[in-house]
Amino acid sequence: MSTFRGRLILLGFPLLEIVTIFLVAQWIGWGWTLLLIVVGFPVGFAVMRNAGDGAVADIARSAQTGQQVDASRHTLTFVGGLLIMIPGFWTDLMGMLLAIPITQRLFQSRTRAWIEQRFTTVRVPGTHYPRGDVIQGTVIATEETRPDPGKDPGPLTLPPSR
Repeated sequence: MSTFRGRLILLGFPLLEIVTIFLVAQWIGWGWTLLLIVVGFPVGFAVMRNAGDGAVADIARSAQTGQQVDASRHTLTFVGGLLIMIPGFWTDLMGMLLAIPITQRLFQSRTRAWIEQRFTTVRVPGTHYPRGDVIQGTVIATEETRPDPGKDPGPLTLPPSR
């Protein structure tokens, strides 16, 4: 990002929010404007909490069925809730666009590509995955690695490879 564009966003966006708040306050009154700004916090928090709960439920369902989780939907909803929590009308508008399922589809493919570039999938043995192979193995304890009965085993250490 260029220096000019970064400064414009860093300084221009808060200025836009302040001017918008002032204009809305002139239109509907300061009391209603402040109420709208304050209401954004619990609404945004609730959207973020629901996105987290939905992600946890999808992960649990994925572990049982082996289907892949679409993390982009929950990510967009969570970021939308975060933007709604930030005071201002433009951030609320962007947050609602990210949190509403109808408009969320517009952003979903780009978000999915962004997530796939930056994060990796951890594969757990014994879990069905639609793509790729998981090679399961068995660890066999030998006399050298088996602890004495009645004695605290402590951490399990394996002998060096021969």
